[in-house]
Amino acid sequence: MCYANSNMKQVKKNQKLHNSYSPLLIGDVNENDVIKEVDEPSYIDTQQKLF
Repeated sequence: MCYANSNMKQVKKNQKLHNSYSPLLIGDVNENDVIKEVDEPSYIDTQQKLF
C-alpha cells in the first residue's frame, strides 16, 4: 500500500486486482491494451562497492 493514497476504498479495490504472475504491478494485460517497447537506459548501478 502506498501511504500517499488516502482513499482506502480504492486501495482495497486495487489490492483485489493484484496478480503475482502478471508483469504489471496492478491488474493484467487485456486484449485491448497497447504495449509499446521503449529503449530506456537502466539507471541501476550493478557495480559492487566496498564502501
